[in-house]
Amino acid sequence: MTALGPYAPPADNVKTRRLALIGSYLWAFAPLLTCGYAAPIMFGLALGRRRDNLTLAALVAHSVLIAIGCSAVFGSPDPIPTWALTVFATSMALCAFGSTAHLLVIRAAVWAPPARLQVPVARLSSLEVVDRARKLREQARRTAEADPMLAKRLGIGRPDLPRQFDDGGLVDLNHAPLSVLMSLPGVTERSARQIQDWVAQSGPFGSLGEVMLVIEISPTFEHHLREYCVFIP
Repeated sequence: MTALGPYAPPADNVKTRRLALIGSYLWAFAPLLTCGYAAPIMFGLALGRRRDNLTLAALVAHSVLIAIGCSAVFGSPDPIPTWALTVFATSMALCAFGSTAHLLVIRAAVWAPPARLQVPVARLSSLEVVDRARKLREQARRTAEADPMLAKRLGIGRPDLPRQFDDGGLVDLNHAPLSVLMSLPGVTERSARQIQDWVAQSGPFGSLGEVMLVIEISPTFEHHLREYCVFIP
């Protein structure tokens, strides 16, 4: 039996990255699509993700442009004078095109994925890994012998259960499911079923010697089984 390898995070989903790219461009073109009105909102989103004085200045400037244009139109009596319409059109055009250009420039920086935290991991040699697993098994066996109920709560010998305790790869022959029993060296499906049937009918095993007497397992695997088996009542 070999210990499980280190957890590897799943690769980035291509579809998710594509949708994120499309969303970032929609964000950048939102001011142009809304005639400039969405500019303050888009720069506000940018500030929420990336603190930058230039982005803050752009937010203020485009907000002022919108305020000037709207004041010129809505603050003028009917009929609206030509100069007010000119000020409004100029302000909104500057806001729409200027903010879109600015957002396109900073798009990649604003929506860049956060850098993954690199956790330094000690690299062990094969011999060190094997020795560490052996010591973990010995510690787990002592725990199981001293307090079987605690061993059950920790999931010792039960790799099929969610757990946080590392027992070095032990398998509890009295409680492990069929698939786990079959992962042991020399244990076939037939012998695994024999183990389960015997435990169900006659009670839990107390030692590997008892198992070898009544279960069809080749004696050549006894040494390997002794290394990985544990017997929790």
